[in-house]
Amino acid sequence: MKGNKLFGERYFLERLLGRGNFSEVWLAKDTRTDIEVALKIYAPATGLDDHGLDVLSREFAIVVNANHKNLLKPLYYEVYERKPYLVLPFCEKGSIQSEIGKMSETDCWRMLRDVAAGLHHLHHMTPTIIHQDIKPDNIMNGPTGDYMITDFGVSTHARSTLRKSMSEAFQSAGTWAYMGPERFSRENMPIMASDIWSLGATAYEMMAGDVPFGNEGGMLQKSGAEIPVLHGVSVDLSRVIEACLAKDSWDRPTAEQLVEMAEDGLNGNKVYLPGESRPNPNKKRNIVIASVVSVLLIVAIVATILYLNAPEPVDPFAGMTPVEQCVALMKDPQTAKDGFKRLNEESQKGNTECTFLLSRIYFKSLSPRDLVSAEVGEITNCLNIKSDNKKAHDLLLKAVKQDKNNYKALYELGCDFLGGDSRTEAVERDIKTADSYFRNAMKLAKKAKDQFYIDKIQGEIDVYKDYMEAVAE
Repeated sequence: MKGNKLFGERYFLERLLGRGNFSEVWLAKDTRTDIEVALKIYAPATGLDDHGLDVLSREFAIVVNANHKNLLKPLYYEVYERKPYLVLPFCEKGSIQSEIGKMSETDCWRMLRDVAAGLHHLHHMTPTIIHQDIKPDNIMNGPTGDYMITDFGVSTHARSTLRKSMSEAFQSAGTWAYMGPERFSRENMPIMASDIWSLGATAYEMMAGDVPFGNEGGMLQKSGAEIPVLHGVSVDLSRVIEACLAKDSWDRPTAEQLVEMAEDGLNGNKVYLPGESRPNPNKKRNIVIASVVSVLLIVAIVATILYLNAPEPVDPFAGMTPVEQCVALMKDPQTAKDGFKRLNEESQKGNTECTFLLSRIYFKSLSPRDLVSAEVGEITNCLNIKSDNKKAHDLLLKAVKQDKNNYKALYELGCDFLGGDSRTEAVERDIKTADSYFRNAMKLAKKAKDQFYIDKIQGEIDVYKDYMEAVAE
């Protein structure tokens, strides 16, 4: 697109601020208010078809609810000449791109804290939002001194829709340098821990002046490369960045844990990584000498009063379904094994939801696919379960046998047969069988009015339709 012209019959394009894989960002003046704004225009060269516009519209309807001080929330969404665009507040100080290699350690701690806080909010929205593109360009210097995340809320489905609309010349290699090793596996669906790896790579670059693994990113780490030593920073900051860049996703801190660690670092306190024991401040106590008889009497009286006036115990699982109870137990390291045992017991009793979740835990790709999928990544931090794809496949068959209306299990079975050996050792690729499962799953998902799964199933159908057309040609 060219500048110095009116866009959307309202915004005068003054200067190109940046260009990504799917969009352009312009400094524009709102001719109605005379206020400068940032205009993010998607598919600027070609525009989108009706399906693409519908996908983007539903995506950004979710973003409207993303209210957090560390998220640069769009003011509103509109379409002009089939080109979707977002109107965002203009951050005069720009992104942290200009601070690469120059950022102070204090500002790095602040950046880690603020971005992690924003990610924690996104990761706990319904549905869960995985940013997928954390990098210096997408972290802005806010007007009040906070760091703010931008360019969030575009799902994998929407990215695929945009990618099909862009010419090869317009697309770039993008952000491999900030993509974790799991993004280069056969099942490369992003998970919450992928955002943490990207933030770790960003923090490393801000302090060192370059990303840790060059343009290859996590692909190089997946091949065996170690994290380069980060010189010139404190031991605590180096340890936190290395924890974020852990090769295995379950070894990385959550966004919430990262906020706590960054706060400690910012306040000059010792930083404890997940799993490290903090000292007990009450370990050393003064010994008070008093009359044994008097103390025992007081204790007995107080204990009696508390016992007689104690409220009825609250059931922590009140109102929760069996599968929700199992998830709650498995997310706590102290009760994870009990939760996993209960999950197996409920599956044996015929609970199809528990059987389905059990299959996802055994499957090698723990990406957010199902109702409780946002929790699966946290579950694997507490359980040391060896992946077993054949067992996962058999459990899916069992879930459908327990409940023929389980469209989530039918969808995953369709993915198994569509992917074949590249997805699971249990079956060979069979497009017809995959199509049968997907069609049944679509019928049931529509009946349940589950738009999330309707979109996912349609996405898979589109994939093998393209494949069949290519074979026919």
